[in-house]
Amino acid sequence: MSGLLGKLFGTGAGGKGAGKGPSPQEAIQRLRETEEMLSKKQEFLEKKIEQELAAARKHGTKNKRGVLKLEVAHKRIS
Repeated sequence: MSGLLGKLFGTGAGGKGAGKGPSPQEAIQRLRETEEMLSKKQEFLEKKIEQELAAARKHGTKNKRGVLKLEVAHKRIS
């Protein structure tokens, strides 16, 4: 049973840390790539929110159904 749990959680059959992790350079590179991806995702979501807010302002108070639809979309994004 513990062997199965070890395989699931990455310790393998050799106990604690049987396999070596990535080298420091590889880890730094992976973190930089992750940071870049998250920055791009944040920019995309911020632009999408701005578009949704602009559309909500455009509809104003006259088209309540449209505004409600945009609010639901905004909640999904945030």
